[in-house]
Amino acid sequence: MLYVPSYMSPSSYGGGGSHSREDLSMITYQTQSHIERSSYKSHNKLVRFEPRTSHLHLYQRQSSRGSDDSEGSADEAEPERQPQQQPRNQRPRSRLEDSPQSSSAQPSPRQFRAQPPAVAGAFHDCHFLGCERVRLNVSGMHFETRLGVLNQHPRTLLGNPQKRAKYFDRRHHEYFFDRHRPTFEAIFNYYQYGGKLKRPPNVTDDIFLSELEFYEIEREVIDAYKKDEGYISETVVLPEHPVKRKIWMLFEYPETSTPAFLVAIISVLFTVISIILFCVETLKEFKDSHCVAHELPNFLDPFFIIESACTAWFTLELVIRFAVCPSKKAFIKDIKNAVDFSAIVPYYVTLTNVLITMSCEGAKSSASLAFLRVVRLIRVFKLTKHFDGLQVLVLTFRASIEGLGLFLVALIVCILLFSSTIYYVEAEVKGSQIESIPDAFWWAVITMCTVGYGDKVPKGPLGMVVGSVCAIAGVLTLAIPVPIITENFNKFYTHKTGRGRH
Repeated sequence: MLYVPSYMSPSSYGGGGSHSREDLSMITYQTQSHIERSSYKSHNKLVRFEPRTSHLHLYQRQSSRGSDDSEGSADEAEPERQPQQQPRNQRPRSRLEDSPQSSSAQPSPRQFRAQPPAVAGAFHDCHFLGCERVRLNVSGMHFETRLGVLNQHPRTLLGNPQKRAKYFDRRHHEYFFDRHRPTFEAIFNYYQYGGKLKRPPNVTDDIFLSELEFYEIEREVIDAYKKDEGYISETVVLPEHPVKRKIWMLFEYPETSTPAFLVAIISVLFTVISIILFCVETLKEFKDSHCVAHELPNFLDPFFIIESACTAWFTLELVIRFAVCPSKKAFIKDIKNAVDFSAIVPYYVTLTNVLITMSCEGAKSSASLAFLRVVRLIRVFKLTKHFDGLQVLVLTFRASIEGLGLFLVALIVCILLFSSTIYYVEAEVKGSQIESIPDAFWWAVITMCTVGYGDKVPKGPLGMVVGSVCAIAGVLTLAIPVPIITENFNKFYTHKTGRGRH
């Protein structure tokens, strides 16, 4: 039951039980505004309406008054009412509200709030529009922002009202988090400005990642941060068949078991032996011992036996891994498997040629077969599978391709510039060693790299000046990729070896 004060009761208006429609609307407005203001304040302390005023009620009240004024002659013939005493707690009615011509008059800024054009435009709620302020306390460091800034990331801890509700301190009207303060500065900047996460220099990776997990930052944002920091994401796919799975792990993951570690050691030994053999057989003492002219091939030669054993192991390893791999298509596309295949092809091509001709001279004289023998050196890349240091080098150069491309462009421009300049400067000099611009390319490259073989040098004074400028420009150009490669190497080395920078 709603209590109505005596001065607002119908009897207080001089008419006993009779009262006008305007009086009832004023009583209803007073009580409805009081009820809504009280109930809304109890649910949300941060949102307030103006005292005794609600845009929605004012709009409804003005609409009802407009309908009463349009009733016609019945209201016009009504005798003039005697002015009644205003209740003590009711706000006085303005002339703008009582005047029937007030709709055409230009309202003042203060009166404009009582004449909303529509309900949607007149009713302003900061709770839903996100304009109310939110205070965050992170281990004593306070941050303030608008609610709409946090609501832009609804999947995170701060952007979800249900998730952050348990951290609300009703006494201080703030959210309290007993977490790492320097890390939250970077997270707070992400909420305000978006973009990528940037780890502060004085925060280690493990602390920063743990804070990101606590605040439930979007997974794609964390993955982008890990990629920029040099983290290597590896998706392990295993065969479904249990026997194939064991064999696959035996050849692919040396850290899983002792037999797998032994297989990795055998593979490394065969790789190192084959590389040493490739270099030693070119010595003068052994160059002609395993291949005598006009004689049949010696299949008992130690070089041939060792090379055949190494190739047999590489072939067996490749065939087994291909047979038990979880995906044949992914296996073929993998660059490491392409290296393994390229390392064994030259042996079989050379062996086929020797068996057909029954002479080893053909294998030595053929330029294409000689090139295939050089391709055998690609086996050195098999070591990257078992050594983290080599993997770091490969990842570093792969991540530095953009910087290396910029270096090559600058190098080519400088080579063209200085080779053309030195040619025209030395053209009239007697005894000049620069015969053409393409001939000057070699001089420009050697000078810019600060090698200086001395086979081509400028003779005139202007040529020496050009050579000096070319050497200085070369030093500056070589400095372009150094910081890029160094930064990428530090990132990959830190996360690959686990030796972080603290």
